[in-house]
Amino acid sequence: MKQLFVFLFLSVLSQAQVLNNSEGQAFTDKPFFNKTFIKGNKIKSIDGVFNYKRSGEAMYPTKYHYVYQFDEEGNLIASYETRTDDGTADTTWNKYEYDDKGRVAIHKRGDTKGLTSIHYFFDEKGRVIKEEFWKEPIDSLGIPEKQVLQNTETMSYDNYDLQEKKTVYNSYELPYIHIFSYFNEDGYLIEKEERLMMTSTVYKYKYAYNEKGLMDSIEVFKKNKDIPAEKWTFNYDEFGNLLEKNYYKDGVYITETEIIYNSKSNLMSAVLIRDVKTNFIMAIRFQDYQYYD
Repeated sequence: MKQLFVFLFLSVLSQAQVLNNSEGQAFTDKPFFNKTFIKGNKIKSIDGVFNYKRSGEAMYPTKYHYVYQFDEEGNLIASYETRTDDGTADTTWNKYEYDDKGRVAIHKRGDTKGLTSIHYFFDEKGRVIKEEFWKEPIDSLGIPEKQVLQNTETMSYDNYDLQEKKTVYNSYELPYIHIFSYFNEDGYLIEKEERLMMTSTVYKYKYAYNEKGLMDSIEVFKKNKDIPAEKWTFNYDEFGNLLEKNYYKDGVYITETEIIYNSKSNLMSAVLIRDVKTNFIMAIRFQDYQYYD
């Protein structure tokens, strides 16, 4: 009976979404993996190798790697890309630290020259009320030097019926931007408006969802133009796994991202990123999975 339960449990996990695209952040520098899937399958790291394909040529492998690392709770704790094509190692990475409620408390971005970090502070409702921006240089031996606080911003919130107003204050504690979020009656974010107080510049974000409530598209409008300055569209399979992410700029199709999964395990096996104009394809093949005991 226990073996049957384990089998059924793993079968359910194999059908769960690998990626969390609930906010349209898949394949950005924000954590975007499904914690339940990663934790349930005890995934420790995913190592991918870059392959390139120019138009009219065959795909060829490189020495570039892209790696994701997770803790035992399924949280993404690091992602990094290592390049070795010029004979020297050059790594760019993101690192994440979490608080006791599983929220990202510190996000560090860096390379061999140094790193920057954002420290997040939350209120009792889980909203960010302060962000600290730090810089940490790295000396010639690769040793991090003393962290230096660069800037601090704070936030306050006002809530209305199906609306939220967020005010962001600069390091002098003066407001400089209002962000209005609008929700439908089911709690979905459908529009966001950013108003810069000093310049009267307005950015509008429009969100659409498919019949299953999954993020379908995000549009960003500037200066009241009819054509979005930026647009992302998403496609999914029948289980809700993200299959495609498409990017448009000023109405022009720029980038196509395709995600391929193993048909048996449902693990992510490859990501193909195509430059639409040149038809150059960058494929990351994820074949090395490491697991916790």
